[in-house]
Formats: sequence, structure tokens, C-alpha cells
Amino acid sequence: MRKEQKSTQTRLMEPESNYTCPNCARGCSVAASLVGQNCICPNCQSEFYATPPIQKDPTVELTSQTSFWLPEKLPFLKSSRKKILMQRLDELMVSHDGIISEEAENELNRNGVALGLPATEGSELLKEIFMSEFEPIKQRMVSSFLMTDDDVLAIDQLKTKYNVKMAITGDAALFRAIYLMESTGKPPAPIKPNLMLEPDEYAYHSVQSVWQQTRVHSHGYSGTSVSLPTGIKGVRFRFGGYTPIKTEDITALSNGVLYITSHRLLFNGDLRNTTINLKKIVDAHIFTDCLKLEKATGKPDYFTMNAVQSRYVLALIYTVR
Repeated sequence: MRKEQKSTQTRLMEPESNYTCPNCARGCSVAASLVGQNCICPNCQSEFYATPPIQKDPTVELTSQTSFWLPEKLPFLKSSRKKILMQRLDELMVSHDGIISEEAENELNRNGVALGLPATEGSELLKEIFMSEFEPIKQRMVSSFLMTDDDVLAIDQLKTKYNVKMAITGDAALFRAIYLMESTGKPPAPIKPNLMLEPDEYAYHSVQSVWQQTRVHSHGYSGTSVSLPTGIKGVRFRFGGYTPIKTEDITALSNGVLYITSHRLLFNGDLRNTTINLKKIVDAHIFTDCLKLEKATGKPDYFTMNAVQSRYVLALIYTVR
């Protein structure tokens, strides 16, 4: 009993080494006598291997190429090895003034290979962190349909920080175009449509669409009717009557391409065509799957497209008319 008590006291007084748990990534201390064994993390109760510290040669200068020390026993789980690579990324960020250069990215990939990870794991890790920091910027653009100058600056800074190459395409390009039109009042560069336009007319945008309008449709009849004999052959009295059931539905009229020009909206369809003078548009509504345009006279027109395209078309209409 005295021996056990003495052993416990000795262990409490021996030096300790600091480790990072590969499961919860929190710091913990391990007694020197337990180094080189499997230990229990006091934070998450997970078992991990306490790698013995590698004796560094004091004559060797610690450069970015030599400061990565590979554990003698690699963790079994890939997620644990990836956490070690994440710690290495933090070291590289500090040593490179918070910016990952192409050289640092290549080194991170080599460190990943040394940890038994794929050859591009370092690059994938940079992209993953980039996307997590890019997400708030993306959500701001999606909610406003705009890519402002501040958004462009923030994205460029992230691209430089993590050495990520990304081009502005798709919806992001439309967000940027909407912002530039509304902030400068200038339309985009004209396009060349396969249509005959007026001499002073320019086309700026085209989108595949379906032209739709409301139409009244009959669906059977409702009501009651009673027929009574009159006593005269072939003649009867009829009371009541039948009323046709009619509904007004949005009906597709034609598939085709909608062009936005400096004078009008021109729909070139496979069955029917139509034009809308920009000055006759009095109101517009954006839906998730179509754009509704109300004119000074006539029925509203519906053109199928997504909400981003609808927002861009409206910005273009207000800019050029």
C-alpha cells in the first residue's frame, strides 16, 4: 500500500508533456512515464497514442522545410491525420505572414503524403477552408442578387490567402453585372442576335424561355334541369339549366428565346412571336420559375426563367429604357 502511494506521489511530481488530442483537438498534459503509450484524453475520454518527442539537433536551423516533425506512430484514423495536417497549415500561415504561397501549398501536400494522405490533400484542405470562409460572402450575394466592390475585394483576399484560383461565372457573374448596371447606369456590351433589328436598336441579353399568358378553359357543366310534359306531343317545359365551369389558367403559348433590346422585349418562339415595348411595362414580379410583366394594356405576360435571370432582366430593362 505504501509502495502504491509512493508511486502515485512520484508520478504526480514527474514532468509532463503537452499534447493535442487527435479526436477533440484540445490540449492535455501527459506524464513523462506515460509517453510512448496509449493515453486517455481527460476532455473527451478518447484513447490516443502519446508520441515520444523527437530530439531535435540544436545545430539545425528550423526553416519551413524542416519544422514539420512526423510522429513515430501515425494515428489510425484519417480524420486524426488530417488534424495534424491542419496544425501544420496553422504553422505555415504563421511563418508565411498569413498567406499561403504556391511553395507553401506544395510543402503542405508533401506533409500530407508523409502522413499517409493523398498527394493533393493539402490543396483540398485549402479549398475546404476557403469555401467555409467564402460561404458568408456567397449568402450575402444570393440574398441581395448583387456582387459589390467590397465582395470582390473580400473574395480576392481569400483567393490570395489560400492560393485558390477561382473565376467568376454563373450566377456570380450575373450578380456582378446587376451591381455594375445599377451603380453606373450603363448597360452591358451588346450581343449579336440572329434577328433583324432596327438600325438604332441593340440587343443586350437573351435567355431560353416559354411565353405564357392566362387563358379561360371550360371544364364540364354544373347545375340542375327539370323537364315536364305539356300534354302536347313533342313539347315539354324545362326548368333550370346547366352552366359551363370555366377557370382561368396560365397557359404555355410557345417555346423560344427572349431577347432584351434597347427598345423592346422580343420573344422569338417556335409557334408564336411577341414583342413588348419597354415603355409599356408598368410593373413586374419575380417568381422562382418565371418573370411576370404587366403592361399598360392587355394581359400580363409570363416568361419562364429562374429568379437570378429575372432579376438581371429587370435591371437591364430599367437601365436601357
